[in-house]
Amino acid sequence: MKFRKRISGARVPGDSITGPVSVVRRLDTPGTARTRKSGSYDAMGNRLLKVAVVVLCTVNALMWEYYTESRMMAILWAAVAVGFIVWIIDDTRR
Repeated sequence: MKFRKRISGARVPGDSITGPVSVVRRLDTPGTARTRKSGSYDAMGNRLLKVAVVVLCTVNALMWEYYTESRMMAILWAAVAVGFIVWIIDDTRR
């Protein structure tokens, strides 16, 4: 399925609408996105940001467990940290 967006002010061949007409432009689909090199600064910055999120989520989980003794919130933050770890591993495999 191709995603299309209508932009007002331009003509589409075969468009018979009177008044303002629109042009159809194809949006990028998930399979056509460009991938960056794994050695670029942007990719390294994204990876460091994800690692920082993992560290902060882990600290947050430990604080919830230690100070409030709320195991449910500690498990929630630990799950977020594990989710980011899985995302980092999946990202490095690509």
